[in-house]
Amino acid sequence: MIHTEYLLSFSSKKGSDAVRIIVLLLSLALSSCSGPFKHVTFTPSEKRTYVDELEAFRNRKDMYFRSNVTSPLTQIQRSTFTHLNYFRPNFDLIFRVKLLKEKTPESVGIQATGGETRPAVRIGRFDFEVGGKKASLFAYKMIGDNSNELFVPFTDNTCGESSYIGGRYIDLKESRSGEYTLDFNYAYNPYCAYNHNFSCPIVPKENHLDASVTAGEMRY
Repeated sequence: MIHTEYLLSFSSKKGSDAVRIIVLLLSLALSSCSGPFKHVTFTPSEKRTYVDELEAFRNRKDMYFRSNVTSPLTQIQRSTFTHLNYFRPNFDLIFRVKLLKEKTPESVGIQATGGETRPAVRIGRFDFEVGGKKASLFAYKMIGDNSNELFVPFTDNTCGESSYIGGRYIDLKESRSGEYTLDFNYAYNPYCAYNHNFSCPIVPKENHLDASVTAGEMRY
């Protein structure tokens, strides 16, 4: 999995400042949730800032895929690679959500494409709406992963058409407040979408969204 923080490390000081501005705007847009979720709203100037930073993030990721030796692409793939495919920025798919924690976090096994089972803990659930439909996604903490991130994999009705058939992932840095910004514009494909030599977690059936998530990475 590619974590947002790793890719952002390629940014310049100016780029890092822009990231902090985006985080601040998201926090100001909704400092607290009275319900399980709320759409994040932007002024026109905030939208421009957001789009600029999203494009910069995507450009850095393209550079990583194209030139870094740890890229999931093979050397032959990198020689002809230009860019990943993305949906246009979708402001309807940016939410401020509360993590509805499990009373007793459950240990689960998440199957992987390589045949192994990866141990994880189901931490809680996010409730929101997509296209007027109620939707829920479970968040997991992967056992053995020393990062302070929640793993939120999902499939949706675009899978196999405009997006990768196996689904996509979102990583969220753990929040002490229990509130998160769930931004589908940063949804990304697993490495096995580019190279079958990788083994990737398979999205649990409970994390299928009966809706079209037209945001984030598209099919490669």
